[in-house]
Amino acid sequence: MKKFAGRYNIICFLAIAMLSLVLFFGNSRNILAAYEGGAVSNGGTITGTVKIAGDAPEAKTLKVDKDQATCGHDDIPSEALIVSGDSAIKNAVVSITKISKGKKFEGGTTTIDQKGCVFIPHVSMVPPGSTIELLNSDDIMHNLHSWSMKNTAFNEGVTGHGKLPKTFEFPETIKITCDVHKWMTSWLIVQENPYYAITGADGKFKLEGVPAGTYTVQAWQESLGKTTQEVTVSAGGEAKADFELEEKSKKKRKRKRK
Repeated sequence: MKKFAGRYNIICFLAIAMLSLVLFFGNSRNILAAYEGGAVSNGGTITGTVKIAGDAPEAKTLKVDKDQATCGHDDIPSEALIVSGDSAIKNAVVSITKISKGKKFEGGTTTIDQKGCVFIPHVSMVPPGSTIELLNSDDIMHNLHSWSMKNTAFNEGVTGHGKLPKTFEFPETIKITCDVHKWMTSWLIVQENPYYAITGADGKFKLEGVPAGTYTVQAWQESLGKTTQEVTVSAGGEAKADFELEEKSKKKRKRKRK
């Protein structure tokens, strides 16, 4: 019995030790991964455009079939993919995927409104730990539904002219919909560093105050997915990064040919 008890104690000790090591190194990685914001001396910039590869698809519309007194009687243009005449993509998110140190993360979205049964803005960006006021400027109820994995998901009604504050702790791309009005969609990107831009109608972006170095820069769009490229920034210099995103149906056809 004494031998058995001794072995049992040794096994328990080893198990506890291993668990402690796992927790320690796991927490160490989280600490090392934390972004450090401060002053950047002689930072550079990354500029470019995001365009669609090939011909732009036909613009889609969304059917408004409920609460038309408030939402309107006409179909509304879909914001899932907005492409200009020269193939420029609006609402693409360009960001540096991994950077441990750089300028302070200031600003970001503070509100997402629901007005005329449309989310405004369609794409938003905030740092981790931010609290956002989810507003309802309409005189009818909306039901906010977040499709999140790392942050606590919610599915709650907001009365007309009401608001719902929510805090987002962890980096993640979150889809937000309204369960009452199925055509309503918005995207919230909780970004761990301040090096991001949301393209306008011209598809252009600019990342400023980037410390000299080589980085992976990503362009993401809700309907087209993402692509990356390596970009080297010199002190005080300007680096170019132009992106082309391809429709998923075209990507599938290319894979089949291979």
